[in-house]
Amino acid sequence: MLYLAMFQQHLLSSYAAFLSFILLLFVVGIILARFEESEISSKEVALIGILGAIIAASRIPFVALPNIQPCTFLIICTGLIFGSLAGAMAGVTTAAVSNFFFGHGPWTPWMMVAWGMVGIISALVGKRLKDEVTVTHVIFLGVILGLAYNLLMDFSSWLTFYRAVPDLFLPTMVAGIPYGILHVVGNVIFAAVLGRPVLTLFKRFRRRTHVSYRPEDGHRAGLAGAMTTGNRTK
Repeated sequence: MLYLAMFQQHLLSSYAAFLSFILLLFVVGIILARFEESEISSKEVALIGILGAIIAASRIPFVALPNIQPCTFLIICTGLIFGSLAGAMAGVTTAAVSNFFFGHGPWTPWMMVAWGMVGIISALVGKRLKDEVTVTHVIFLGVILGLAYNLLMDFSSWLTFYRAVPDLFLPTMVAGIPYGILHVVGNVIFAAVLGRPVLTLFKRFRRRTHVSYRPEDGHRAGLAGAMTTGNRTK
C-alpha cells in the first residue's frame, strides 16, 4: 500500500507538471496568434522585433550578477508606452531569444509567460495613465511585477523539478526570496538611473512609428463631401 501511494503521488505530480506545461504553450500560442492577427504597420512590427532583440541581449552582460538584469525594467517600459501587444511580444521574445545563450529548458515557457504578463499588466497601467507615465510608475511596477515574476518562477520550479510535492512547496518558495529581492533591487536601480531617458526615447519611437487607419469607404465619402461643398461654394 505504501508503494502504491507513493506511485500515485508521483503520477499525479507528473501529470500536473505536464498539464501546466501544455497550458503555458497554449498561452504563448494565444499571444503569438494575437500578434499575427493584429492590424499593425510594418514599422511597428520591426520596432517590436528590435525591442525584443535588444532586451534579450541586455540580459547577457549581467550574467555574473544573480537575478539582476534590465529585462523586466525594459519590458515594463515597452508595455507602458507601446501597449499590451508590444509588451507581451517583448516579454515572450526576451525569454525565447536570451535562453539560446543561457540555455533552454522547462523553465523557458514559464519565463515567456511571466515576462509576457509583465508587459501586458504594464500596458494596462499605461492605458490608464496615457501620456502621464513617470519614473515613479516604472519603479512601482518594477517592485510589484518583479516580485510577481519571481513568485511564478519559484512556483514553476516546485511544480517542474520537485514534482509538486506538498512538503517542498514552502521551502522552495522561501529559498527564492533572496533572488526575488535582488530582482526588485535591480529593477529599482535601472528605473531610477535609466527610466527617464528610456521613457523619452520610447515615446519618440511611438510617435514616429504609429500608423492610424481609416475605413476606405468613409474616406471616400469624406472626399466626396468635400468636393461637393467646394462646388457649391463656387
